[in-house]
Order: sequence, then structure tokens, then C-alpha cells
Amino acid sequence: MEIDEAIDHRLEVREYADEPVEESVKRRTLDAGRLAPSGKNSQHWRFVLVEDGDALDALADASVTGGWVRNAAYAVVVCTDPSYEYHELDAGRAITHMQQAAWEHGVGSCIYTGLDRAATRSLFGIPDAYEVPGVIGFGYPTDGGAGRKQREPLSTIARRGHFEEPFEAQ
Repeated sequence: MEIDEAIDHRLEVREYADEPVEESVKRRTLDAGRLAPSGKNSQHWRFVLVEDGDALDALADASVTGGWVRNAAYAVVVCTDPSYEYHELDAGRAITHMQQAAWEHGVGSCIYTGLDRAATRSLFGIPDAYEVPGVIGFGYPTDGGAGRKQREPLSTIARRGHFEEPFEAQ
């Protein structure tokens, strides 16, 4: 799949088929996160792969907005070092890489940030030195996972040279 196609059509997926995801895809997902850029090449993130059904249930129970993760084939808890002022940005970079890599293999995903961080840290043995900016659930989508995005037009979002100057294609 071309990256432009993935960007244009990949949607957040919260409903997953009851189908396991191959180990090679899980590994590729994690490796894509590892290969993402990071501020000053710090590579301070750590990823916890959660694939056991009971652990996914516990992860869902420790969530405010991600209860759907209990039905995912697997999840990744993203941990970052908050001593880097850009740690959340780096988490987002790694998450995007993981989501695109999974999508390449037909695996949908969704991120959530509404979680009980202390409970999540305790459940998965995450040291206090790390923050948990988000969790990503992964699995094969029940509906294909692609569709038409509802987004503002580029002329509303982008500016050229100055905030008051709308972007117009030249």
C-alpha cells in the first residue's frame, strides 16, 4: 500500500474481528515505533506489548476512554521519559509509525490517552521514571477500517507565510 493511500483512507478502528494477528506483524509494528524519529535522537521511548486477554481486560478497566481495547488482538503501551520536554511529541511520532506499519498489513488501530496512569504503570511494571502518554489497540477491523475522512478543507487549515494568509495552491 502506498503511504499516500494510507494517509488518505486509514481511519481509527475500535472494533476488531476475533482473529489473531501474526507475530511478524506485531514485531513489525514495534520495530516501526523504534525507527521513528525522536528529539535529539534520544530514543527514550519504551513499548510494552500487551496480547493476553486478561491483560487486555485489565488495560481496558484502567481506561477512561479505551474500554474497547479489551477486544483488540493486541495493544502497545507507550512509555516515554518525561525529562525530555518533547516526550509527548516523540510518543506521537512513534505511535504514528506503528499505526502506519500495522495498516500496511491490514491491521487497524486506535490510540487513547484517557487512562489511569498509576494503575497502568502498576499493571505492567512501568518504572516511575516513565510517563504513559498513550495506548494503541490493534486488530483486524470488522469493517475494513478504511473510508472517507471528514476533514476541513486545506484552505481552512493551512496558511502561507503568515497566519492571516490562507494557503492557496499556486
